[in-house]
Amino acid sequence: MKQVLLCLLLALSLTACGQAGSTAEVSGLQPELQAVALENKTDGDSAGHAQTPAAQPDPTPTPTPPITQEQLQQAVEQARADYGATAIQAAVIRDGQVAVQAASGWAVEDQITLTTRHKMRCASLTKVMVGISAGVLIDDGTLDPYADLSGYWGVTARNPSYPDTPITVDMLLTHTSTLSDASGSLSALKGTAARQRLAGSGYTGGKPGELSSWSYNNYGFSVLGMTLERAADQVLDDVLGEAVLTPMGIDAAFEAGSVDDTGLLCALYYPGNSLSRTVSTQKSYVCIQQPGYRGNFFAGGFTCSAGELAQLVAMLAEDGTYQGQQYLSAETVAYLEQPLGQTPDGFYQCRPLRYRENMYGRDRMYYHTGSAYGFYGLLSYDPDTGDGVVVFTTGASGVTDSYGVYAVCGQVAQAVYG
Repeated sequence: MKQVLLCLLLALSLTACGQAGSTAEVSGLQPELQAVALENKTDGDSAGHAQTPAAQPDPTPTPTPPITQEQLQQAVEQARADYGATAIQAAVIRDGQVAVQAASGWAVEDQITLTTRHKMRCASLTKVMVGISAGVLIDDGTLDPYADLSGYWGVTARNPSYPDTPITVDMLLTHTSTLSDASGSLSALKGTAARQRLAGSGYTGGKPGELSSWSYNNYGFSVLGMTLERAADQVLDDVLGEAVLTPMGIDAAFEAGSVDDTGLLCALYYPGNSLSRTVSTQKSYVCIQQPGYRGNFFAGGFTCSAGELAQLVAMLAEDGTYQGQQYLSAETVAYLEQPLGQTPDGFYQCRPLRYRENMYGRDRMYYHTGSAYGFYGLLSYDPDTGDGVVVFTTGASGVTDSYGVYAVCGQVAQAVYG
């Protein structure tokens, strides 16, 4: 069923692109999703992600992975040697769950050996976690992704050049909002500043919502995270924690210092093993319990292990299900996966996943990359087989392969998918 749905979605996307070229409007490609109002509304009274859930899903037998533990360890060791990484973690997904993991290097150079349990700040892989958070709010009826942002911010959110085109969550998810990228300014990441920019002071040219206006935008995800918090009247750590992280037994947060076990945090290193972020510095990054107050960590702050992120990727690969429990509806996963059209960078933009064909020997692939402060990472899955791989690295060379993936990660992915 999933393959049929995805094929239909892709066919619609490619047809729209062929008819309208690069100016096809994002909001016009699947109008039935504009009326998303799904039935399984939660009460919002479950425990936060720092608490132990009352019950866990029934254990599921570990599937046979597409690569053995020894082979994965060899692939990780080889990539570390080839690209000079300080640390590498990899986790492989098979049949909708994490099947095998490997680690090599240092959590803290020459002091703490890296394990598969250690946690890294995973840069722009965070954007997929923000996308999942949006999916949670779509499913419980809190969020309409096509609604005008103005209602969440108390100002008229418009690009002055297009005063009749509302800015929406969907545009933020697809990097087509036309907000100018002010992510380099800490003051711009505050909710008060974001409100002013949304009201007209912070836009570039181009019509919002069109693929011709696509521009990869870290600031847009800062605003998106704050918008989701305003919609839920709850910080995003709790939105994602209550709905997904706690039930799945995942210790993760959008701020490194807000994970439960900060003793598992990794230092980050630039290429050449130059220290980028100490563990102590990362411990100081904690959640402020004021929804919409700031967006500092929604573009790149999510912190977890590769294996924990792989659980979330496996959930997407299985239409929102992990080990028999439904966390997102299949309809919302299809919305997040919908290919809209090809970007100048060669991939098809989804929400905010990316899509390519004929990648690493697979017919179709959903994926996202991440890089910041010496971290290079990849999350990916084959929607036809359910196989996937997540790779976290720090200290490695940032050279990319023919798919635009950091080669240190792509080499491990090739070993898994090949």
